[in-house]
Amino acid sequence: MFYNRDMGGDVKEKHDMPAKGKIYLVPVPIGNLGDITLRALEVLKSVPLIAAEDTRNAGFLLSRYEIPPPKLISFHKFNERSREDNLFSHLESGQDLAVISDAGTPGISDPAMDLVHKAVSKGIDVVALPGASALLPALTASGLNKGPFLFLGFLPRQGKERDQAIKRIKESFCPVVVYESPLRLPKLLKELYEKMGSRQICIARELTKMYEELIYGDLQELSEEGKVTLKGEFVLVIDSAPPQDGIDLEKAQNTCKMLVTEGLNQRSILKVLQDIYGLKRNDAYQLLLITQNKIGEKP
Repeated sequence: MFYNRDMGGDVKEKHDMPAKGKIYLVPVPIGNLGDITLRALEVLKSVPLIAAEDTRNAGFLLSRYEIPPPKLISFHKFNERSREDNLFSHLESGQDLAVISDAGTPGISDPAMDLVHKAVSKGIDVVALPGASALLPALTASGLNKGPFLFLGFLPRQGKERDQAIKRIKESFCPVVVYESPLRLPKLLKELYEKMGSRQICIARELTKMYEELIYGDLQELSEEGKVTLKGEFVLVIDSAPPQDGIDLEKAQNTCKMLVTEGLNQRSILKVLQDIYGLKRNDAYQLLLITQNKIGEKP
């Protein structure tokens, strides 16, 4: 069944498409309750059902903003599979649904990601509201933002997948943002230093809360025991990789800029960066993205 949506979020019906409810992804404050938006409050007041990671936290939030509580249903990583049928039945009946996480924007490192994927495949309209998130405040305050960045969320805890994630951080030509818990932070910092060497990093702790803290330094220093207070939620912004040995990165950047400006196709530019300057394909592609961003081109 075919459908599309205009800029206002309205579904254009094709082939007598039956009316369905919408999923609203509603950001909630990550600490400071003043950070909620007027639109978020309007949606939470109007929907008949809210799916929340923790219904107790959601109840407190609604009470704080004097919103009469609609029906609340828990939706978290331990019950998402069993809950999805109920949520989609609700939507198929034409009723709207709001989804909220414990803090921040749903759909980033939480069960809402899979829910949205399935909703799109079912032709259900998804409306994402802008709002609170730990990701962008940490990045913009880090002093490491260079335009493009790589967001990895929470890294895998062990095994090959974790090794691959750390390799991506090590080789990235742009800053990398990751989330981490206080219990696992010391291990991650030591592991990054051991596998990458020293690199500039910003550790954001308890963003928007009373004990908010931004810690600037390098991995060698901050991986030492006692350098970081292990309380609260953490966002790490890790600087991009230094130039590869034997590679004149400045010349590669200038050549890339010239070729993009002249309108050479992406495949040819990547070949030049790899063959002439010795860049790995992933590194060449990241350099191309950064260059396009700087001169206002689209990938």
